[in-house]
Amino acid sequence: MTTTTILIRTKDEARSLGATLDAVFAQTVEPHEVFIIDSGSRDATLEIAARYPVKIIRLSPKGWSYPRALNIGAHEATGEFIVCLSAHCPPARTDWLANLLRHFEDPKVAGAWGPNHYRGSGLPEPEPAVRQEPGSYTYETRKWGMANCNSMLRRSLWEVIPFDETLPATEDKAWGREVMSRGYSLVYDPAAGVWHEQHSAINSFRRSRAIRDGYEGMFPGRREPVLSEAMGLGRVIYRKLVLHARGKGSAELWHEARMLPSAIAALLGRIIQR
Repeated sequence: MTTTTILIRTKDEARSLGATLDAVFAQTVEPHEVFIIDSGSRDATLEIAARYPVKIIRLSPKGWSYPRALNIGAHEATGEFIVCLSAHCPPARTDWLANLLRHFEDPKVAGAWGPNHYRGSGLPEPEPAVRQEPGSYTYETRKWGMANCNSMLRRSLWEVIPFDETLPATEDKAWGREVMSRGYSLVYDPAAGVWHEQHSAINSFRRSRAIRDGYEGMFPGRREPVLSEAMGLGRVIYRKLVLHARGKGSAELWHEARMLPSAIAALLGRIIQR
């Protein structure tokens, strides 16, 4: 019997965790075990987690990092497959876990991941899965690939290739690049989506800075020019608020406008030096 261990990293996730765990335990494929890896929550996160059949691992905020938290959880896992899921990312469908799992019938598939959907944008009809083959991951394509807010990987490969704890973030992209260098493939499945709650502006800034530093660790000497970053954000804003304005209701446009502070904070996190 195929077994999965779901790892959920938390810190002050009381607003979202209940909905995420409800969706996890409503799956058509039952998870073997679910770990909550908490790094010092001060709200009701742990009280909410205790209402569910989960195992709780408490970490000190000191020395915490995205890859370290996952490595600690994966070390305790007993499932054949490890699922990395953010606490603020409830699965969008009851077959989310099954859709991730189905790709591992192929022994050359090391990992799979799905998209993020944002409340107010609707749930699109899923397109066919896309396979990411060895040799296809480069600096230019760095932002596309394994995403540990919603991913699954073989525990047997994690035991050989744990997440790189020298990186503050992008451990998912680095892991994907490494397994592909060894001849494995990855799969992106649009049918395995999650609802991604919007980050606050301060969290967007901090996470974006960690991701920037992670890419710099993966690709030494390479960095996106500030002007290019700013122009990219400008194009996104223009497309969302101007080009798509026709035919959209006021509620959807308001939803997109509310996301702008987080998008701007994320840009600042990428371009402001420490």
